Amino acid sequence: MAGYYHRNGKNLRGSSVVGCGRWRAFGFDTTHAEIEVGPDGTKLHGHFKCGNVWTCDQCARARVSQARSWIRAALIPALESHGLGAAMMTFTMAHSYDGNWKDSIDLLHAAFKLFDKNMSRRYKAIGCMGKLKSLEAPVGVHGIHGHFHVLLTHRLGADLTAFEALARVEWEKAVAQVGGKCNDHGFDLKLNAMADYLAKQELAHEMSNHDTKRARKKGLLLGQLLDRAARGDAKASAEWLRAIEALQGRSRFHAGDIAKKLGISTCTAWEDEERQAEREILSADAPEPVRITYPIRDHLTATRPDSPRPGLAMVLRAARNGDAAKVLQIVAALCREARARDRRTPNSAPPSFWDWPDDYFDQFTTSVTS
Repeated sequence: MAGYYHRNGKNLRGSSVVGCGRWRAFGFDTTHAEIEVGPDGTKLHGHFKCGNVWTCDQCARARVSQARSWIRAALIPALESHGLGAAMMTFTMAHSYDGNWKDSIDLLHAAFKLFDKNMSRRYKAIGCMGKLKSLEAPVGVHGIHGHFHVLLTHRLGADLTAFEALARVEWEKAVAQVGGKCNDHGFDLKLNAMADYLAKQELAHEMSNHDTKRARKKGLLLGQLLDRAARGDAKASAEWLRAIEALQGRSRFHAGDIAKKLGISTCTAWEDEERQAEREILSADAPEPVRITYPIRDHLTATRPDSPRPGLAMVLRAARNGDAAKVLQIVAALCREARARDRRTPNSAPPSFWDWPDDYFDQFTTSVTS
């Protein structure tokens, strides 16, 4: 992200991922980092969350969990109570590695917008109350593979045979009209998406993956590209930046007004009441959460994005048993390593904000070892 800014003079959307779990949130003490260890596990308390689901693995997984829970526990029961079934459509189009990846994503959206407009009467004919649209964009040998999964609601008993044939023709026509190309695999319709328990689970999983599922043989997810980039893979780094630039401003999950029509809460406002009740029961007799605090400047140094180690994960892992001494030990070790790395590569060292006195971290080492 920093390299992109220096080369282009502007930030990519999602660049605040650098502060996710590192900066303090507005209204909290800005001088100390704080970890809470309670019944739900170990988590940062009062720290900034970026919410960038394309660039932040942590925020993406939280969004996936919420969307999956909403589909499983809110949407599917509501559809059944309204006498509705569901099918899942998948849309894709041709793309190439050497082409403009942003154009590829833009054409996909333009083609779907045209298709959606042309199919409006057909939606009404099958009793469609609304749709969910999910965008996935792994990167493979042919570049970014943007594709939509669309949950199509319909009246139970509606004959979708004619609908499927027409939808396939309309998609191919829409792709051609926007200047794209489409092969025989450009459109797919999976019927009976709510036929049984397993189908419902698969539906909730597929519609909410958002690029967090395991990689397929032909492509890598954005998080996997970033992992490779962190290990020095320049090709993966360049591909990740190309993909993020192509996806600027694009929503991963769009539910339209289906929640309002069904009389349920929206996905973003959803809280799983069953799971919440379970958590309350489990935590009823649990002791008060343990809070571990230490200077924010140490936290920022220990979790620096240019570190070869997963600093934030290491700190949270050290806090699992509520052992403050162990947390301070890990933080101090990560800070010493960061400062030693800066001395070895002075030209790439961070600003003087990080240049603390040589004996600064000794106090933590002494307190822990004693």
